[in-house]
Amino acid sequence: MAETEALSKLREDFRMQNKSVFILGASGETGRVLLKEILEQGLFSKVTLIGRRKLTFDEEAYKNVNQEVVDFEKLDDYASAFQGHDVGFCCLGTTRVKAGAICISVLEHSWDLSSVMGTMDYREV
Repeated sequence: MAETEALSKLREDFRMQNKSVFILGASGETGRVLLKEILEQGLFSKVTLIGRRKLTFDEEAYKNVNQEVVDFEKLDDYASAFQGHDVGFCCLGTTRVKAGAICISVLEHSWDLSSVMGTMDYREV
């Protein structure tokens, strides 16, 4: 029981910090699960999806999600889409079954995100 209370306190303390998050690749399998979990937990005051196209959501839970459309071949032109966020998650990619090993290798090494990230807390998922 003490662990549950401690976790609840950690969550509440994090919420009080008014952190914002962006997700790259929210249309994929991993990104969808991550987005759903982030919204259910309610830990972030601002949630932004950054991708090649806008996504459509029917559920009420997604109404306050911001979306930025970028061209991944010209990421430096879209640096402002990444600014103002405390945390970032990268879920870009595809499954080996759908794309094959060669495509996976190209995807993993095609985008250098360091120029648009600054000093934020950033994780590849």
